[in-house]
Amino acid sequence: MKKLLLLMLVATFSTQLKAQQTSNTYRVVVMFSSECCGVPNEQPLLKAIAQFKKQHKIKKISYDNIGPIGREGEYYMAFRLKELNKFKTAAFIKMVNKVVPTLKDKGMATVEENKEIETSTLSSRTSITKKSL
Repeated sequence: MKKLLLLMLVATFSTQLKAQQTSNTYRVVVMFSSECCGVPNEQPLLKAIAQFKKQHKIKKISYDNIGPIGREGEYYMAFRLKELNKFKTAAFIKMVNKVVPTLKDKGMATVEENKEIETSTLSSRTSITKKSL
């Protein structure tokens, strides 16, 4: 009886742990999507982030590059922003919301705040790569 109870507890705990690991919540996600011919160039956003870092004296900002999402190079830049305080986080999100609508050379880019990404729903060819700026 004790073994059965212990086995049930272990199974429950491992299921909860697995569920936690398959979902990631990001403070802000920039989603690069395609309408026919590829995704917008990320360079204007990267340049704005570099200026933001310099202005706010930040050593690095990390993000997860999640992709490919679709057939034409779609991907996400997902920021947790744990390295920023509340003020800098708000300023970063404001800057991203200002820059992203200008990324229109191919496809489009959109911003979503507090986005939860279920890793179990991603394609088998999709990978998550940690990057720093």
